[in-house]
Amino acid sequence: MLKCDFHMHAREDPLDWCTYGVRDLIDKAAALKFDVLAITFHGHAFSDAALLAYGRERGVLLISGCEVFVGRKEVLCLNITQDEVKHLHTFADVRAWKKARGEQGLVIAPHPFYPLEQCLREEFEANLDLWDAVEYCHMHIRGLNFNRAAVRAAAAHGLPLVANSDAHELFMFGRNYTLVDAEKEMLSVFRAIRAGKTQYHAPPLSPWEATKTVGVMSFRHGFARWFSARHRAAWLAKKRRHREMKRAQKQGGLTEAKPS
Repeated sequence: MLKCDFHMHAREDPLDWCTYGVRDLIDKAAALKFDVLAITFHGHAFSDAALLAYGRERGVLLISGCEVFVGRKEVLCLNITQDEVKHLHTFADVRAWKKARGEQGLVIAPHPFYPLEQCLREEFEANLDLWDAVEYCHMHIRGLNFNRAAVRAAAAHGLPLVANSDAHELFMFGRNYTLVDAEKEMLSVFRAIRAGKTQYHAPPLSPWEATKTVGVMSFRHGFARWFSARHRAAWLAKKRRHREMKRAQKQGGLTEAKPS
């Protein structure tokens, strides 16, 4: 069984103010005996040959991924390039990418039913054919857990659940993980996930851990664009992309094709 996390951010993510880099993630993953990490920056595909090699040296398989912006929603696409990311604007685009990739690509529905603008919610059911797996999000406490809807949806549609950390700080990484019955090779991992050969581990946060996580996400990352020219430029580019997509949709240039 491989110990895996398929939703990770780091300093190299253009839209996040993280205090650690991918190399730090690899070091912690090796210490915690993780086997596989998917690096999934916001709207930007991870690709760094030196870091991929460093991961191999430490016994950690890195998968290049991206938390793709589909309109204002987020979708995790694994084994994707930046050139491909630039062409994904709608769910129809993601559907076409997935078809072209075949079993070499994997699509995960991240934090699908949380009450945030970027979460899928009604788009989850509207695009069921896209999902290879459903994320069990790290952010939950006893008595308040928006993952319950994800558990019900996954069971209803025969989809596997994968627990990820969605780490934006190192302390967030390590609690949530998924065990996958596969060889330590990307295609074997993807096939095992689709076959449901997974076990997820996602304990609730303590009140202090939840408060700390919300504070970091709200202040450090929510306001990063006001303190960093680089992050502000990336945030403005994201907003501009949203406006251009909406304008194209109104003009009939981008139409959303629903699955039959």
